Amino acid sequence: MPPPLSYPALKLVLEYLDVKKRYHITSRNNGLQKIDYLIPLRVGTLTIWKDTSVSLDYLEYKTDYKGTFAKLMKKYLEGKPNIHVGCVGFYYVKSYKQVPLKLNLITNTLVTIGCSNFSNLLPIIDSRSFPLKKLQLFQDRLIYVDHPVVNTTEDVIFQFEGENELIKGIEKLHRKKLSIHNVGYENIDAVKIINDWIKNGREVGTEYLLGFTFDFWMKRMLRDLKNEFDEFKDDLEGINVRFLAREPRFLIPISPTSKIIIYGTEIQSKNGTVYQLVLKVVSTEE
Repeated sequence: MPPPLSYPALKLVLEYLDVKKRYHITSRNNGLQKIDYLIPLRVGTLTIWKDTSVSLDYLEYKTDYKGTFAKLMKKYLEGKPNIHVGCVGFYYVKSYKQVPLKLNLITNTLVTIGCSNFSNLLPIIDSRSFPLKKLQLFQDRLIYVDHPVVNTTEDVIFQFEGENELIKGIEKLHRKKLSIHNVGYENIDAVKIINDWIKNGREVGTEYLLGFTFDFWMKRMLRDLKNEFDEFKDDLEGINVRFLAREPRFLIPISPTSKIIIYGTEIQSKNGTVYQLVLKVVSTEE
């Protein structure tokens, strides 16, 4: 018979064991339960669906579960001081108060889909998670995005589903990289963004990528930019990019050492052709 695992070895095995297996193994052994409480719970993906379910990889808790099993699972998950999660996803959740379990989550990636205001979900995320590595917001209604979490997250992606709703506060963001997918003509006020950059400046390397499914929406936005910044039209010679044919491009000085370049291009993604409007701050030496 092989010797029992030492505590350090047992701790390591439990910490990185599949969460569903770990729950089933430790829930049947009083000795392991005492050890398990002290060991962090690690999950690849944790998904919260409305106020009805919480899924941790392949372990799922639903509010319609009844009896002893549901009570034990609820006690087990809520008894964890912290749950380390690779990615936390909220689906159609209005507030952290709707989540059917009281959890404290440590993560580096947060995704929300159909949530009216992502900031209402943040109390369930431990402060040690910030700044996040990635924040992805899929919205179908008006949001205001000038928020400390948006400003400090390394990689931010917005995808907006309501083509006539304006995303407010983008012009106030002070972050170097921002990607916005599925942009409709009225989602973004590009003129307002550029005017704020001219007035208040931005760091060299700041780059906003606005992705359009249909080229006519991007062309309408370029038309608005032309009406506002016609004197700054420029061929952008020397920039190795395949520009969108017959559409205006711009070069706008904002300081002795930096300038804004604006152009449209066409790229291929896994979902097909995307028309991309690039707003970028570069050095005057480029």
